[in-house]
Amino acid sequence: MTPTTTTSTSPALTHPHSTILKSFFIWKLLLLTIAIGSTLVNDRAYDTSADLLLLGHGDDGVGSRNFGKRLLTRFTSWDAIYFVSAAKRDYVYEQEWAFGTGLVVWVRALLRALHTLGLPLPPANSPTALVEATAALVLSNASHLLASLVLYHLALLLPLSSGSNSHSSPFQAEKLALLTSLLHIFSPAGLFLSAPYAESSCALFSFLGWWFYARSCLSDSEQDGATTTAVSGKAGRGGSGLTVKGDINLLLAGLSFGLGTLFRSNGILNGLPFAWEILSILSGFLISGQKTPLLRTLTRLIALGLGGIFVAAGSIVPQTVAWLRYCPSGSLWLFNKFLSTSSGVEAVSGTSGGSARGYGGSGVGAGVSADGGLEGLVTQEEAREWCTAVVPSIYTFVQKHYWNVGFFRYWTLPNIPLFLLAAPMLAILVKSALDQLSQRPPSPPATATTANSDGKSITLTSASGPASSASDTPSSGFVKSDESTTAHQRMQILIRSAAAEQVLLSVLAVSTYHVQIITRISSGYPLWYWWLAQQLIGAGGDKNKNKKKLGKGIVMFMVMYAAIQGVLFTSFLPPA
Repeated sequence: MTPTTTTSTSPALTHPHSTILKSFFIWKLLLLTIAIGSTLVNDRAYDTSADLLLLGHGDDGVGSRNFGKRLLTRFTSWDAIYFVSAAKRDYVYEQEWAFGTGLVVWVRALLRALHTLGLPLPPANSPTALVEATAALVLSNASHLLASLVLYHLALLLPLSSGSNSHSSPFQAEKLALLTSLLHIFSPAGLFLSAPYAESSCALFSFLGWWFYARSCLSDSEQDGATTTAVSGKAGRGGSGLTVKGDINLLLAGLSFGLGTLFRSNGILNGLPFAWEILSILSGFLISGQKTPLLRTLTRLIALGLGGIFVAAGSIVPQTVAWLRYCPSGSLWLFNKFLSTSSGVEAVSGTSGGSARGYGGSGVGAGVSADGGLEGLVTQEEAREWCTAVVPSIYTFVQKHYWNVGFFRYWTLPNIPLFLLAAPMLAILVKSALDQLSQRPPSPPATATTANSDGKSITLTSASGPASSASDTPSSGFVKSDESTTAHQRMQILIRSAAAEQVLLSVLAVSTYHVQIITRISSGYPLWYWWLAQQLIGAGGDKNKNKKKLGKGIVMFMVMYAAIQGVLFTSFLPPA
């Protein structure tokens, strides 16, 4: 058979990166206009913490006529104050450990690099944190843009939907990928992806992790043979279905997911595909008797295990640092004292309470006599209760102690409006996930044979539908038919685990989190954007028309929610 080729004359699809960039700046300009209007209407915010932190008490203090600085304080509202404070002088108070260290480390690294390059920056002991807030603002917006670009390339790697015959060409694949990326730009997270918050950075590294994982799946389609793969254009090595290149991409995926977890703790859910695939390999090897060589199976299991460890490290490392810093425990406590002394942090003198760490009468440095010596220090130190927990976690402790986060703790009558506010986003997450999980896994790809530039016959397959042309690339999900089984199965695990993550996130949000944050933390999960893009490009038949209607309604909700939230956020009004 002779395949046909569909080409696009749309400028948006011809130059997708330019389209993403223009859309990004138009959307940010709209949000900035909202923030400016909110600042002009309400000259002074209800909470002046950001004014004091960024502007100080002098001429540029509260009430300053410098509109640019006043506008910056509006972006540094709510939890952003914690990120900027920690970036200014490291973590001091224990409640600050509820906020991921990723953004703090990133801001300090950027300012250190700029200082090394000789740029004129305020000294480190400057009484205000204006430069730290500005750096965090730049990093958040840059991360949002980069995340949109990465999501575009991730969507190009995913197999086309088997539920719509309109997705059988490169044109439709590119359209789907572009829409997926644009939907992330217009995320209902709104200003949280612009302000000094960790959401946009978490999304960037999460999407990058999914991209590496998808590349790992496609790498396993590169096998020995007389034909050329559509994935790389080169003949692969091996023949086992598991490649070294796939292992390397898995490690890179784990590292990226781990960095995402460093920014936001819910990023640890990205460890699910590693666990899912390990169980799949073990069940296939032990129960079904797969013919994959034992050595290749072991190396793949090692790669998956290390990748999962990297994801967990994004949460474990900060918790370990806090434990070493604050929990007196024999030699570890002495080691922490050595680190504190080396960094110039001194114990608090006197015995009347107060603490350099904000612990009140307990914690490292609290109630320590200046002349008590080492023995006096050891006997007088008291550990916070989280230090002696089975799994010591300062994050879990401060979330429970300061914000009442815990299982069903948020289920009170006054919080019913917040559950209603979160309901649309929860419905989107669950609906998109269940649609994917309920689909019957598609059969191995259909094939078509054509000739390459050398006149040799090559076989192309579509992971989602009819055969396509020889010009198709991995962006359309095409691989060789005799080598597609492993890659196809792994890609299905990847997509279904992404769906399972969304269900798990929704359950946690309803049962444990402050439920209203689901609208912004959902921004780092790619599947629902991809699902929504599929609804928007559905064509033909009443069923697909209903999908398009649903998709348009969701987009309208996203834009309206983000706009209203922008007014609330910059006015320091709940429930932004």
